[in-house]
Amino acid sequence: MTTSGFGNARSVAAVQSVLACGGTARGVRLLSPAGCDLARQQQYRGFDQVLATSMRCGMGYAIFDRSCGRGGWGGSLVMVDLDARMTVSYVMNQMLDQGLGDYRALGIVMAAYEGLS
Repeated sequence: MTTSGFGNARSVAAVQSVLACGGTARGVRLLSPAGCDLARQQQYRGFDQVLATSMRCGMGYAIFDRSCGRGGWGGSLVMVDLDARMTVSYVMNQMLDQGLGDYRALGIVMAAYEGLS
């Protein structure tokens, strides 16, 4: 998995939008469609000792059907939905000592999906 990323929600979403848009962002092709598929190819399937749950992971992402994403300690989250061509990112400006118990990002992702319908 990835660690030590630095950025705000806008910059994280901009980078991850490349994958959501099939390798192209702002009119520039950065990844081939095959490269996008490779990023989501399952590399690991098993039990995550920290999260205490079963997971499927690709190259830096947890895999969920046609979407993928990653959460961070403190509550940050990025979700990439390839079917909706959507990226949702949440990065807090202060790290609270709540570990994995911060669910604000989940509410933002749910609101984004409600906005699509």
